[in-house]
Amino acid sequence: MLSREVFQVSKTIWCVRQPSYLTCSYGIRTESGVVLVDAGMDSSGADVHALLSAMNEPATALRSILITHWHNDHSAGASRTKAETGCSVYYSRDEEPWLSRQTASDGLRAWLAKQIPEWGLGILAIGLLGEAVPEAVQATDYLNDGHQIDDFVVVSTPGHTAGHLSFYYPPERALFAGDALAAINGDVRFMARPVTLDVATARHSMEKCLALDVGTLCPGHRAPLTQQVELACDRMRDYLANGGRWPFWG
Repeated sequence: MLSREVFQVSKTIWCVRQPSYLTCSYGIRTESGVVLVDAGMDSSGADVHALLSAMNEPATALRSILITHWHNDHSAGASRTKAETGCSVYYSRDEEPWLSRQTASDGLRAWLAKQIPEWGLGILAIGLLGEAVPEAVQATDYLNDGHQIDDFVVVSTPGHTAGHLSFYYPPERALFAGDALAAINGDVRFMARPVTLDVATARHSMEKCLALDVGTLCPGHRAPLTQQVELACDRMRDYLANGGRWPFWG
């Protein structure tokens, strides 16, 4: 089984990645403490523990978790981490039904979801069957477009899910895009169409992301983009402006 990876992205940014599903969550060392963007796909909080350990930060340094969207590969560890550290948790109100488990299935679907290991494509199956995060996590507050929280600017980027958020961090010119877009082999790419709830809205959200001054792009999958980022963003912005199609697999 592939083990999680933790690596430094920049002076203040670290990434924890689960190679089995190529999913990324991030820890950022700010002046007021550590902020997480997403909380890993391990509901035990092990991804977060590994991230903080690599950053040489105690759990008490964790200030808040900013959740991009409810999908298990990004939010599964939030509930346990909040319970253990007392940190704040923020997300969009439109994601609350799934993050608070109001949408959770019951009966056979719920039982099956609990039998699947949090590994590889299993994490997708858990979300599809369970229709909610494994453990409910309540928001300290809800975020809207343009809000500023812990030095991050909230960017509303629906489409992948109804209330998907991205987060822009001006001190590093870093965009934490979640699944609003992808980065593959040095290029900005689309997410796969089958996992995109509303393609037209998601396309607009990509344009919104690419209009920002981005020097480091931290997507929710594969790996951060740190070299020639402006050029990659320009290429995709031009592609979108010229009506470029959205490939089935992104």
